[in-house]
Amino acid sequence: MKTTSFHGYWILLAVLLILGGGCTTMDSVKSEMKERIITVPPRIRVVNGDVRQVYEAARQAMEHFEYRFTEGGVAQGRLEGLSRIEGNGGFGSSRQRSISVHLEALDGGRVEIQVKMTEIIEEDSDRSAMSATETPVRDSVAYDAFFDEIERRQPR
Repeated sequence: MKTTSFHGYWILLAVLLILGGGCTTMDSVKSEMKERIITVPPRIRVVNGDVRQVYEAARQAMEHFEYRFTEGGVAQGRLEGLSRIEGNGGFGSSRQRSISVHLEALDGGRVEIQVKMTEIIEEDSDRSAMSATETPVRDSVAYDAFFDEIERRQPR
């Protein structure tokens, strides 16, 4: 009988170690999820022109950066697009970027451009039970390049 209860203690100890080790992992997962849930405001720039001109320049800028137009329109004052899917050639993880552009006419022949970029990452389903995750792009260089391309395509 003493052997069985001693065996039970080992099992209990193993379970406690597994659960105790999992707490650190759960805390890091919670922290990572919290960071991803916090919304990042769109980047904004104001340019000269009317909404139709800026819309066309933004559509061309999306094409220049290899985003495929998915939805939107001049009347809605928005464009949505996705980049091509990039992977490691096998069944590993893949990544893709999305872009959302909103246009708002301002007084004096100016347009406010709001841009949000997101990176979508899908891990290998054999190694992870998580679905794709979306993370806001925080790199100001990517936004600046996009805005500069819109302004370059604007009629003078």
